[in-house]
Formats: sequence, structure tokens, C-alpha cells
Amino acid sequence: MDIYKFIYDLNIKIFVEIGCHFGEDTRRFRKMLPLARIVGFEPDPRNIKIIRDTGIDRICEFHPIALSNKSESRQFFMSSGSVGDRVTDQQHRENDWTSSSSLKVPTGHLEEHKWITFPTFTLVQCRRLDDIETLQGAVIDFIWADVQGAEDLVFSGAKDTLTRTRFVYTEYGTNLYEGQLNRDQLIALFGPKWSVIHDFGGDILLKNMAM
Repeated sequence: MDIYKFIYDLNIKIFVEIGCHFGEDTRRFRKMLPLARIVGFEPDPRNIKIIRDTGIDRICEFHPIALSNKSESRQFFMSSGSVGDRVTDQQHRENDWTSSSSLKVPTGHLEEHKWITFPTFTLVQCRRLDDIETLQGAVIDFIWADVQGAEDLVFSGAKDTLTRTRFVYTEYGTNLYEGQLNRDQLIALFGPKWSVIHDFGGDILLKNMAM
């Protein structure tokens, strides 16, 4: 299944991207969905600078915060590493590896990807998705979440929003971060009104059957 084709074929009016990184997918989503309202979230200060420097914040409604289960400041573990020849993307090669940063403590990640380290952390402002004023009461067609093990925090803070959301694409646990939900735990968190449309192996597409 091609997730991008699936998104393109939907009649999307509101698209929420949680974990924008550099905005590479944000730019792709904007080209695919020229008339959609795209709302993006990214807490890593290094990524926020790139998003602003490259104008990604001008093609979406950008929030430089993390989403969690409480409105508070939390430790955010910042990943680092030299990509080298592991990827061909020039932007990734020219910048520190920030793709693995998380609200969760890295565990298995340190063994599975030894070239990636987490030498420092910062404090980031967190809010619940349910508390984002501009989305309250709105029907959300699609949530794209890439939050590196913090799925339980994000979706626990989005219980009301999820009742008004049609589709969610997110990751599930491969024991990379402390307390990361596995597939069954993630599905249980969403509840019986949600159905698995496709399992990509580490990523999963869910549909709200009540909508």
C-alpha cells in the first residue's frame, strides 16, 4: 500500500502532522493537498530553526511545541549523529541527526542504532491536542504522527479530538524507547471504534469506523 497515494485520494480538508522534523513531508503534503488546511507540530529547536529558515512555517499552521497528555514542560531527549552514506538526502547529510529525538528515554535505540547518540536534553513546552484552540470542534480528516515512541502520550491527550478524526497513521513499538506501545497496546488505546486498514510493519493506518 502506498500511504501517500491513499492520502492523495482522500478528500482532505484538515490534515494534522505531529512531528514535522525538517518539514520534508510537510512540503510534500502541501503539493498533494493544495487546498487543505495543514496543521503541524515540531518541538526540537534545531528542527524549528530549519522549518523557519526554509519557509515551511509559511505553508502550514506551525506550532513549535510537543504534543503530550498534559500541558507542561517536559524533558526532550535530543538525538545526534553523522548520517554519512546512510542516506542520499542532502539536507539530512548537511545536518545533525535529529530524527530520533523523543519525549521518551531511548533504550533499545542505543543498541540498534549505535551511530545515533542522545548526548543532551532540553525542556520543551507540551500541550494536549485536545487543548489546541484552532482545532477544537473541527473534523480532522487525517493525523500523521511520527513521535518516536511517545504515541501513548500524544493520543492520551487527544481523546476528544480522535472522536472527530477519520484516519490516523502512526508508529508502534519496536522497543526503541522506554514505555513505547507495541501494536496491540496501541490498538487498545484507540479502542473498539477504530479499525486497522493496513499494517506497514512498524507503522499502522487506522480508521475511525464511527465516522
